[in-house]
Amino acid sequence: MFRKINVCRTIVSGLIAALAFSIPVYFFISDDKYSDSWLLYVGSFLFMIVIGVHTIRESNLRKENESTLALAFFSHVTTITGILFSVLFSFILLSLLVPGYLNAGNADQLLKGEPVNTIKDKTDGLSFEVFFAATVINFSVGSFTGIIFPFYSNRSQESDPKGPSPLHQYGVK
Repeated sequence: MFRKINVCRTIVSGLIAALAFSIPVYFFISDDKYSDSWLLYVGSFLFMIVIGVHTIRESNLRKENESTLALAFFSHVTTITGILFSVLFSFILLSLLVPGYLNAGNADQLLKGEPVNTIKDKTDGLSFEVFFAATVINFSVGSFTGIIFPFYSNRSQESDPKGPSPLHQYGVK
């Protein structure tokens, strides 16, 4: 399965998805108010759009000769690549925009207006919110896209191999 992955297109798409996610994250970190946490969801939505475009593009480049499960696998590999870049870019943005983030003790910029049950760290939950969106939310929307879009883009599913697959039910005809 890994031999069929075009590494260059996967890395470029993951990088574009991470950059699209990082633009709203920049504004969230700059404003540092909990009420602006909707920006993180906008970034994850942009991440999802890029992963979806990548999946449809992969299906079109392979001229619908690829199996649906292979397209789902390619999409998940791109999602994980995008998450790795998102976490890296989020760390860079936090290091640059939050004075004292890498030093011991509390940072100079803290999240304002957060609820009482927010997980506290040296930024009062700012870095937790950013890293949670960069990992969990991006994985959720990327996996959703990676499952739905291959079935949408691969119109001729009759050509999928009939051999055993992870979703195959043995003994059922």
